[in-house]
Amino acid sequence: MKKRHFRKTFLVAVLGGASGVASAQSSVTLYGTIDAGVLYQNRAATGSGSQVQLATGGIAPSIWGLRGVEDLGGGMKTIFNLEGHFSSNNGTMTSGPGFTSEIFRRQANVGLSTNWGTVTLGRMYSPSLLAAIATEPRGFAENLSNLYTWAYNQLPAPNNAEGAGTNPSNDVGVFIGNAVQYSNTLGPVWVGTAWSFGGVPGTLKNGSELSLGATYTGPFTASAAYQSIADSVTGENVSRLWNFGVAMSYGPLTGKLNYLGVIDRSVFGSDISNVRSISPGIDYRWNFANTLTLAGYYNTYSGAHRSITRSLVLSDNYSLSKRTTLYAQVAYVDAGVVGTADPLEGLKTSIVSGGTAAGAKTVLANVGIMHHF
Repeated sequence: MKKRHFRKTFLVAVLGGASGVASAQSSVTLYGTIDAGVLYQNRAATGSGSQVQLATGGIAPSIWGLRGVEDLGGGMKTIFNLEGHFSSNNGTMTSGPGFTSEIFRRQANVGLSTNWGTVTLGRMYSPSLLAAIATEPRGFAENLSNLYTWAYNQLPAPNNAEGAGTNPSNDVGVFIGNAVQYSNTLGPVWVGTAWSFGGVPGTLKNGSELSLGATYTGPFTASAAYQSIADSVTGENVSRLWNFGVAMSYGPLTGKLNYLGVIDRSVFGSDISNVRSISPGIDYRWNFANTLTLAGYYNTYSGAHRSITRSLVLSDNYSLSKRTTLYAQVAYVDAGVVGTADPLEGLKTSIVSGGTAAGAKTVLANVGIMHHF
């Protein structure tokens, strides 16, 4: 056994360089989150009556992943991340609109981290979303937040019923494939920029995606984000997103205000929809284990119709430990007329993962448990 170990070590040293391998330290971490709860909705999205279900992802997505790092010395590290998404209620892998159940739907990337920043290649979270999390009133919770307003305004065809274009690298504006990202923290400011290659011969524009994000963390928190998605065939920018936000704490209170704007366009350059959202929120940490959050969402839609969706969410997270959280949340959603002709249009202003009935007032209640491992 000792001889085999010696031969293996010697071979690695010869092929990889004895000094570099000898000093390198590496680790691989298995991690994840499981979130499940009971969700009541007094009026289902189909409008056919109330609905009670065991739902996955009340406040966080259920995920699993592998994260690795190798210390190369001199402040340089090799990093990688593989991350999948599954439904805790039935154990299936979670697909996105227009996407199959990829085993590593969320992340599959490798890169180098240095004192001058980190360069990552592959599939990853968009830096615009990462920047906006700090000021979104509910931190883009998996349900009852503006995560769905963000996502459903950036769908690729054919799931975008208006046919706003195709882009195989864009996954609802949340994940970017075929991408190169640079990120760095400069004092109190984190910045990230990512470019997704369309891979279309003869052009860099067609099928590309640009994502930019920045977050300042100091006496207050401020964020700014921009994202643009181009059609694979015409090169037309079929989606443009802007996001700005601010958050400030005073003792146990933290106030937040976030603005989101998304223009969805056809491949011919005409606007299909224009969605705007103003969302204020306040967190109150009323003891060491409990955080109470009140968030409001005023989302407007301009397109084939003009519509307004007003939503109010009250939630409490109770930490049993650093890894386990019990949560309870209730929401009131006054949905506009959008969605009467096309359900996907209605989702463009919805904060509910499964949507709500068009033109209806809906109450939702959800209790569940989240565990990190």
